[in-house]
Amino acid sequence: MRVNTVISILLTFLCSLSAAFETEHTVDVLAWPLSAPKGATLAKITYNSTAATVKSYTQPTIPSSDDTVRIGYYHPSGSWSGIATAASNFAPEKSKKLLLHLNSDGELYHVGFRASDYGSSIATSNKMDGMSVELVKVRPGPTPHLNKPVVVNADGTVPSKEPEKSFLQKCVIGVRDNGEGCANGVAGIGTLSRAF
Repeated sequence: MRVNTVISILLTFLCSLSAAFETEHTVDVLAWPLSAPKGATLAKITYNSTAATVKSYTQPTIPSSDDTVRIGYYHPSGSWSGIATAASNFAPEKSKKLLLHLNSDGELYHVGFRASDYGSSIATSNKMDGMSVELVKVRPGPTPHLNKPVVVNADGTVPSKEPEKSFLQKCVIGVRDNGEGCANGVAGIGTLSRAF
């Protein structure tokens, strides 16, 4: 019994140790106004599969003629991935949040951006000079319901569904068949009209 306890404690320790030494990645997120020839570093972010931290943040210099700013990063392959946002989102009175979208392997595949007034945002610990970061992990999509039996006729074809009848058709059939109508509503009206 003691051997099993020692082994389970040892395995728990090794699992927690491997989580502590998880590979930490660094990404430079760029802000790129439309009129600029290239992007400038907006923030330097370190992240792993469970947490992210803003290491540095630089308020971007946006020309007054630009209404739109691209925010993104370069993949290790050299391709650009990012979004576009309004230049007004970088106003000092706005709280800014970078969203790092991670795939199932914990690798970055997209960057998002959200800005809000300071009063409406939630305070976070991983914040620097009005810029915070949040990890968004990919969620599994809907799955089909498999192994449902298909009902077929004797000749092997799928039976066709009868078209649904309207409320009026149901009431007329009810009056014709048993004189009651729709929940005695039509028969009650007929009985009422005969009384007068």
